[in-house]
Amino acid sequence: MRSRPEFEKLKTIKEFESYYWYREELKEICQALNISSSGAKADLEERLKDYLILGREKFLKKETSSKNKKQTRSSIKNYSKITLRSKIIPDGIRFDSEFREFCRKHYKLNKFSFTKAMAEAVRDAEKEGNLKLTVLDLLKVYENPPKEERPDDRVLRWNRFVKDFHAESKTFNLKNKLNIAAFLWGKVRDRAGSKKFDSSLLQEFAKDIAKLEAKSNK
Repeated sequence: MRSRPEFEKLKTIKEFESYYWYREELKEICQALNISSSGAKADLEERLKDYLILGREKFLKKETSSKNKKQTRSSIKNYSKITLRSKIIPDGIRFDSEFREFCRKHYKLNKFSFTKAMAEAVRDAEKEGNLKLTVLDLLKVYENPPKEERPDDRVLRWNRFVKDFHAESKTFNLKNKLNIAAFLWGKVRDRAGSKKFDSSLLQEFAKDIAKLEAKSNK
């Protein structure tokens, strides 16, 4: 079993991705590196991957350049002429009340809410330097969202792990099941490899499980 190393000791993206990280952990790493710690878990992961690829000096130059571009976008106030052909980045269109009103009228709704998929489409366009993304393209994303979004999967992975743990016949007679599941999850979460439950974990950590069971009998 390999314990998870400190972020500063990681050298490659592959090594970073081989471990499970909580959002709060990623946020603390960004703060320690004195770089932006805002955004969802996916944003923090992408930021730290860029940091690993570019190195600190080049990463900071890129961040400064991106910040200047966003400031330029925010200075553009030509929202009154939004059309389906308007280009998101060059025309400085943002997810604000004016763009929301345009979308609401377009769909003839009482209320319109931007989706996470739309925000991700714009973020991807900014990263790739895609200046061709239009309002129409963004509305297509709204109408046909990806089947698999990119949410913070901490809860999803844990829920699946517990479900598979309880479904395993070898766990039926355990008395301290939730604590044992949490213990095993902590082990696979912090090491490289699959984050799914496997019955081999019961044998690998048999002594620890026995101790947990003994506590439940006291």
